[in-house]
Amino acid sequence: MPRHFRMSRASGAQSGFTLLEVMIAVVILSVGLLGMALLQSTSLRAAQTTNERSQATMLVYEMMDMVRTNRRQASQYGLIRENQFFGDGRNGACATGAPVPAQRWAADRNDWVCAVRRAIPDARGRVTVTGAVVPVGPGAATPATIEVRLEWCDPRGGAMSGTPEFAPLFTVGCTGTTNVIVARSGL
Repeated sequence: MPRHFRMSRASGAQSGFTLLEVMIAVVILSVGLLGMALLQSTSLRAAQTTNERSQATMLVYEMMDMVRTNRRQASQYGLIRENQFFGDGRNGACATGAPVPAQRWAADRNDWVCAVRRAIPDARGRVTVTGAVVPVGPGAATPATIEVRLEWCDPRGGAMSGTPEFAPLFTVGCTGTTNVIVARSGL
């Protein structure tokens, strides 16, 4: 056999990896994968919270549009309170004592409460209308304002620090983050 094809083990050179090197590589890879999993779960939580806030904002403005569309019964929308939110929003009886909607405002209330319950199951809302909207006789209407508020507890978030812009009114005992969406406008 020619000389240049012979292998010599006497030189002390190693080939391949030792078990210790493989274990260190596995530990480093594991830490990296755990970090990626934590990043993914945090990102998912943030996306869910953002989705809820976006839906709540759209629902608040939807109710404001309902009131503006039905100005003659605007003061009746002020009867929508947080204790009327129950059920899962899948059937038409989400609002407490929901009458057969003979009046437009009652149908709007039922639809809105059910939409809120479908979008954010723990949310509660309130509509406040101040001032007269429709004049009794000829003349201009008295200026009126409307405030629509949605609140819900997000158990995925930690307790908030500092003073929020809108303090919660009817979401008490929240162990996570209390979300409050409020919109105010003139009619």
